[in-house]
Amino acid sequence: MSDSPSFVQQGAQLLDPVGPSMRLSDITKHSLKARVLYLDLISLMAQVDGSLDKVELEHLHFLLQSFQVPEKYHARIVAKSEYQPEQISSAFEDLKQRKLHYSFFLDLMVMAMADGVLQEEEKRFLAQIRNLIQIPAVDFHNLLNFAQTTGSLDLNSVIDPMYSYVIDGFFSWARQSQVKLYLQTAFALNPKVDAYLKANL
Repeated sequence: MSDSPSFVQQGAQLLDPVGPSMRLSDITKHSLKARVLYLDLISLMAQVDGSLDKVELEHLHFLLQSFQVPEKYHARIVAKSEYQPEQISSAFEDLKQRKLHYSFFLDLMVMAMADGVLQEEEKRFLAQIRNLIQIPAVDFHNLLNFAQTTGSLDLNSVIDPMYSYVIDGFFSWARQSQVKLYLQTAFALNPKVDAYLKANL
């Protein structure tokens, strides 16, 4: 048996959260209406380029399960609900009032990373959504850097110190700024990476 540390041990040496632990709330405590709206918008935004690819579809189904959305809503959400511009603005305002907007935006960024890279066109689109949902530019870049970093994280090898720096910095910022994230918010598209990051909070 090898004496070398496991990837979890290696990661724990590098990911050392600063300050008090970060509490992740349970999004299922929000109303079903709010959860359906949240995922309606995720699906709508993810399909702006046409349709969901296989990875995006699998991730959306994962979110539907973790958000405990009844199956009767699944087909509608996956099929992309139709919203008028004023309805979208109203929906974003609703998310903001419920303190779901940061979680939503991170979920949207993680979904955009499904193909492993964020294209410039996708970045511009996310910036437009950032304006609509009224997230400050500095917060947008914190969320974006985190999503891009966790999308590249490989737990089967020693974690790059630069990745560790970005992740630690994100969690430190989120705690200090009291950014509301949830147990069900995707920190990474890879379920193992997602679970690992949350275990190190």
